[in-house]
Amino acid sequence: MKRFLLFAAMAATVMVSCTKSELTPVAKNNAISFLAANYVNGTKVTGAEFPTSETFGAYAWTEGTSGEFFINNDEVEYIDTKDVWTTVNAAYYWPKNQSVDFFCYYPYIPGDDPASHIPSISQNQIKYDNIDFGDANNQVDFMYADKAVGFTDNANLVEDGQSARSGVPTYFRHAGAKVKVYLVLGDNEKEDVVSHTWTKWDVTVSEVILSGIYTKGSCTLNLSSSDNGVIAWNKPMDTSNSYYVWTPVTTVTNDVENSRYHDDQVRNLEKGKGQLVIPEFFTLPQVLTAGQQKISIKLTIKAYRKTATENEQHEWVYPESYPTTPDIVQNNKVVSADLLIDTGNDNTSVFAWEMNQLITYNITLGPAGQQITFDPAVEAWVPKTYGTNIDITLDL
Repeated sequence: MKRFLLFAAMAATVMVSCTKSELTPVAKNNAISFLAANYVNGTKVTGAEFPTSETFGAYAWTEGTSGEFFINNDEVEYIDTKDVWTTVNAAYYWPKNQSVDFFCYYPYIPGDDPASHIPSISQNQIKYDNIDFGDANNQVDFMYADKAVGFTDNANLVEDGQSARSGVPTYFRHAGAKVKVYLVLGDNEKEDVVSHTWTKWDVTVSEVILSGIYTKGSCTLNLSSSDNGVIAWNKPMDTSNSYYVWTPVTTVTNDVENSRYHDDQVRNLEKGKGQLVIPEFFTLPQVLTAGQQKISIKLTIKAYRKTATENEQHEWVYPESYPTTPDIVQNNKVVSADLLIDTGNDNTSVFAWEMNQLITYNITLGPAGQQITFDPAVEAWVPKTYGTNIDITLDL
């Protein structure tokens, strides 16, 4: 694991973050720059360091103001020749006798954008209003940075004992959730010891649909502390369930016409080999409800049978191979299940898609046992994993 040391001049000695920090005197009146990092992995922004090919938006307030912006939604970019993150429209310099508070967000959106998803910013609150996650072709990883409060100069970042760039500590967190779906064919052979028959199934998936999913919502985050330092924002919490989710602003149904994500690629499943059928997508963090958020899978199942014959030693002997023509064919068999998983155990259940979580559904199709089993794993971008199973009867 990489180790980071952060040295900064602030108005107080408290810094709340995932870094070790101490105060050192530094020269004043230099240009303001930024230290862009990401707390977690698993998105367009990966690793501990924010990608230098991306930009983000920045706000700042000087000490003692009642809300006037020192920096008002300026774009911050990386300058390769100087190895520094700095504002695009103008250079800003540290005031001599005032501290400065900072908030940054991603992706940067100009204030005059008519379709703006820019958050509404105040000194102690962030609001995302009517944000639409529903465009599968234009996925956005909305992120917000912890607020950097009471800074009087750029911080100096030291990585693994070696000096690196300096700037305002800018640590991003994901405002949305992510979901992906894998299909895998489990055991596809079964022996009937009474009839002395082996049956093998070949399974083809022609369609996977996720429906009944909220795509548009709002979110308010409030500052969690009045201290100086790098201060986290309080996530919105569903008061009845204590989940970190947004407030939906639309209603949905779970029919196909209201489907959220739809994959219609034909796939011949191989035993034990998972296939990604719904790639990672950003989605509105939401509470899952029985009968609403659902997954539907359209299958074609071909069953082949071989029957043993009794030899002179009264032993049952099976043919070496199955026939080439199936005995039973089920075309376009549709099975569905709730995306809510309730095992009776909070550690293995999936009741919500929460902020900053990646939810992976590993769906095992097991027609040999006349079941489809789900093994959903929920892992936050700070890695965390759970697993469970549910069964769905598949008639053959």
